[in-house]
Amino acid sequence: MPEHLLSPARPARGRLLSFLALTPALVAGLVGCASLVPTPENIVEGVVEQVAEQSGEDLDVDVDATGDGVTLPADWPGLPVPEGRLFSAIKMGDSFSLSVEVDSEDAARATADELAASGFEVLSETDYGELKGLVLKSAEWSVVYGWTVSDEGITVSYTITPVTS
Repeated sequence: MPEHLLSPARPARGRLLSFLALTPALVAGLVGCASLVPTPENIVEGVVEQVAEQSGEDLDVDVDATGDGVTLPADWPGLPVPEGRLFSAIKMGDSFSLSVEVDSEDAARATADELAASGFEVLSETDYGELKGLVLKSAEWSVVYGWTVSDEGITVSYTITPVTS
């Protein structure tokens, strides 16, 4: 039987990282349900912060369904960011997760290409039509980068974590 994402059997950091990986999809889903959930950004921020408090991790969450006021964390490591509307930026410990609405698949792909051109090794690449993604790695960072295409637009999900050994 598959283990539930937030089951107590997983260490707190593993549960939080798993949750952070799903956060961009959750934000995108909540944004689409704005009539049912009046302030999705507050809900996501609250849930993530509550999980982080339980784990004891340093956390900075900035989510905004309207696109006003979301900024990169102050200690963002200088990696390229897709050109578009940043609607979530999360920092937990030394890891970062962004969600960006872009104008085209070319705009989504451009940042992945820029990472590869700057020395990141592409470890894997997937293409499921409306869902595309890459896993990249440098000496310092592991990157999970992907985008989804839907009737609501194109959303890039971008997560970076420090390489350990």
